Formats: sequence, structure tokens, C-alpha cells
Amino acid sequence: MYRLKDIKPNELKDIAIKHQQEIIHQTGSPLVLSHGYELIKKHTQHFTIDDPTAKQADSLLFEILEKHRKQTVKESEIKQPEIKEIPLLSKEAIRIRENERLRILKLVKLKLSLNSKSA
Repeated sequence: MYRLKDIKPNELKDIAIKHQQEIIHQTGSPLVLSHGYELIKKHTQHFTIDDPTAKQADSLLFEILEKHRKQTVKESEIKQPEIKEIPLLSKEAIRIRENERLRILKLVKLKLSLNSKSA
């Protein structure tokens, strides 16, 4: 019957309304979805009375809610680029790496000195 029957009004509070200034200009008040929910609920006596106007408002309000849900799902599906964490090394591991680099530098210096002597 009413699609909003199973929805909590708090879900509607998080939805941002686009063009709110234009709505205020044309109607004189802002569009507050939770107020619309309460109005439908009150007018239909807790969603028990069948009213075509309330059903139309219900479907429009539910459409806005569904659009918001789809948009938030899409935003959450956007993957954040993976940042590789560099593990912290122990002091011993750092010392071993430093020694490896020193050996490489010594080998490069030796090769350079041998190349300059042979030339």
C-alpha cells in the first residue's frame, strides 16, 4: 500500500535537497522530507487509510529516497587507491641494508678504478 510505511523518518534527514533556494522562493518554505513523511503518516492515520493524494506523495518521497540510496551505494563502491604501507624495520634490518648498500658502493668504486686504470 504505502512504501514509506517500512521506512524510519531518520533516513530522510540525511538526504540533501538540491535547489533548496528555488523551492523556498516558490513555496515560501524549505522542503523537509521528514516533515512530508510525518504529514503523510498523520493524514493516512499511520498508513491505514487509502488516499490517492497521499499515495502520490508517498511514491514521490520514496523515489527521492531510492535515488539517494543508489547514489550513496555508488559513492561507497568507488575504490580508494591502495596505499602500500611500508613496514617499519628493526634496527638490525636497517643495519643489514646499510651494509648491503656500502658493499654495492665499494664494488662500483672498484669497477670505476679498474676502468680508469685500463683506459
